[in-house]
Amino acid sequence: MLALIEMKRRKLQFAMVTGVVALISYLIIMVTGLGLGLNERAGTGLLALDGEYLAYASNANLSVIRSRLTDAHVAAIEDAPGVERATPVGYVAAVVEYGPEESDTAATLGVVPGSFAEPEVVDGRQLEAPDEVLIDRAWARLAGTSIGDTLPLPVGFDSRDFTVVGVVDQGYVFFQPTVYVSLEDWQALAYQGDPSQRPAASIVLIQGEDVAGASGDGWQVVTKQEGFENIEGVQAQQSTVDALRYMGLLIGTLVIGVFFYVITLQKVSLLGILKAIGASGLFLATQGMLQVFVVAVVGVLISVGLAIVTEATLLSSDTVPIMFNTNSLVTSSASVVIGGLVGAALSVRQVAAIDPIIAMQQQ
Repeated sequence: MLALIEMKRRKLQFAMVTGVVALISYLIIMVTGLGLGLNERAGTGLLALDGEYLAYASNANLSVIRSRLTDAHVAAIEDAPGVERATPVGYVAAVVEYGPEESDTAATLGVVPGSFAEPEVVDGRQLEAPDEVLIDRAWARLAGTSIGDTLPLPVGFDSRDFTVVGVVDQGYVFFQPTVYVSLEDWQALAYQGDPSQRPAASIVLIQGEDVAGASGDGWQVVTKQEGFENIEGVQAQQSTVDALRYMGLLIGTLVIGVFFYVITLQKVSLLGILKAIGASGLFLATQGMLQVFVVAVVGVLISVGLAIVTEATLLSSDTVPIMFNTNSLVTSSASVVIGGLVGAALSVRQVAAIDPIIAMQQQ
């Protein structure tokens, strides 16, 4: 085919633009992966809860950190129309010393043992008694904690030892790996002093139908996704990532368009000769678009390979929050290919408009 023959004869030029496309596509994929990784760290532990809705204190502005619900609130939420099951969940950020002069913050969630808020364990057993804790795999990787170990959780200026009885795979909350204790233990960890003044929960996890928008005296219900989107900083970070991704796509579109425009200018006379001997403008335009398609596809395939290798090597630890999935790789690759075809539309239009007589006079 004419387009492929030209690419074979001009290997260096097309290899260079393919390399540039690969680098731009790699940048877009990495930025997309950064967005996914940041979202995972922001609140996948919240999204992983086994329910469709979350109830917050109405004055908390949909913030788990600021939300405080009383026993009366929890009872009213359980009786709300459409609620099939509801269970209270508590949250507190706890600085855990897991080794000599080694500490980190864990999102400590209080759940009712045996309720649908308690995560399924992947190793060990569920919570059964006080002073027991489930740890997430992310915490196990960070601290090296395993089943049977003791985890000291802070209680005021002192600490209280909890025994690790199980490992879960729920993810992060507020960029912190999660650990799970009983709701009563959470109340003791989060609030010292008069037990009668302790909140019953931070939020209530709900299973039911058409509960979003329900509200009462001091509480309101939203979907779990809406609760996630209102985590502090999530929308701002996603907007920043999207802006970087779109800018990379725009740069890629312009680079491919300019390259093929220059290539077209260099061979105007040859295209005129082809038109003079019977080649149609549509045929030549199709050949040009085929070149663009091949360059873009090869470039994105290289970039996908680079991204996968990068994730498996440089990003194999938890220090950089970048992750990929099939959907992100496919959509990023497709956007680069489509952007390249759009960028090359100008040169294709020029090919279709070439007058063979004028073009051959330039020979």
